[in-house]
Amino acid sequence: MSISDKELLQINQALFSFAHSYELRMIKENFTKKTGLTLYDCSILMAIGQDFPVRSTELAQKMNVAASTISVYVRRLTAKKIVDMKRDSNDRRSWWLHLTEQGKSAYCEVVSETVRYTKDFIASLHSKDQQKLHKLLLHVSHTLGYTWQ
Repeated sequence: MSISDKELLQINQALFSFAHSYELRMIKENFTKKTGLTLYDCSILMAIGQDFPVRSTELAQKMNVAASTISVYVRRLTAKKIVDMKRDSNDRRSWWLHLTEQGKSAYCEVVSETVRYTKDFIASLHSKDQQKLHKLLLHVSHTLGYTWQ
């Protein structure tokens, strides 16, 4: 039995609320002001940090984002000296993305804050429900083509 349209909308609203809550928490705790990183910067940083060095084209594919969009964010992180770009010696059109020492430190801070935020957001769930939520969300994200987790 399939779920109703109303339940589908409630899922959509819950996912939006979750993402919006992250952003509000970052604002409330002045995370962007302290680090200079936006929510989108953090997403790119976390994806690179989980699998670096990585080619920019591979990062775009893993995150299911247009290469031109990745390029904009990577340039911002490069300007902040968090990411370093090195041309691929075998394919001059391709770039390898590396975290700088500052980037590694920023990555650790972002991961730490993300874990803390997520713990707080799901604290009302029993541990078995937290594990179910993890499994379901990971399955859905992989089904949608997001493979960077």
